[in-house]
Amino acid sequence: MAGAAAILLGAAGWAVASGWAGARLDAIGGGLVEIAADSGLRVRNVLVEGRAETRAADILEALQAERGAPLLAIDVAAAKGRLERLPWVKSATVERRLPDTLRVQVEERKAFALWQHGKRLTVIDRDGTVIVKDNLSRFADRPLLVGEGAEKRAAEIVDLLAADPQLRQNVEAAVLVSGRRWNLRLKGGIEVRLPEQGMERAWAELARMVREEGLLTRAVTMVDLRQTDKAIVRLTPEAAKEPEEPGEST
Repeated sequence: MAGAAAILLGAAGWAVASGWAGARLDAIGGGLVEIAADSGLRVRNVLVEGRAETRAADILEALQAERGAPLLAIDVAAAKGRLERLPWVKSATVERRLPDTLRVQVEERKAFALWQHGKRLTVIDRDGTVIVKDNLSRFADRPLLVGEGAEKRAAEIVDLLAADPQLRQNVEAAVLVSGRRWNLRLKGGIEVRLPEQGMERAWAELARMVREEGLLTRAVTMVDLRQTDKAIVRLTPEAAKEPEEPGEST
């Protein structure tokens, strides 16, 4: 088997070295594949590394390599392209391993967030690429982003929320407003308006209000943190009828 491989490589190398890489090599190419196949260089095994979410059947379909097919007839570049069109596959490499193996390495996308646009809910990766459109229940712990264009800015808001994991647990959704800034929906129905610039400052102020002022336990419907020098708090209609506490405004 090793001898057949050496003869085959020698023939191909001679054709290129002698300047026959065009018509001559094309002409003998089919013959080389036939010789290789007759010598036992056929697909017997497919070794896949890095697969967790992608179905094995989808990978085999993308490879278009049936068992027993001539190994050298497999177009690895085309197979790579087909693999990278699969929803979970971010990048892929395909290599022939003589005498009988195709080695496939895939880097899969990570389920980063849920994205709601209109009535449609999907799973996206960090770059905003849609990965999954159905059977989303196992991704319920991912942050929920809402609005047109929210998927393209997923990283900035998810990273912000991750800076305070405890407070993050109280965020039900992040809503992109007019493609410019974010509103947060907290548990209990509180809306938090973040500024277009300085989100980190506003997030830190929200954390302080939750921990020091018990914001989540109060009769509040909205907190506006878009101004750097003050927070505007809107009370529920019932609470607004009562005397305001110091520092509150409606």
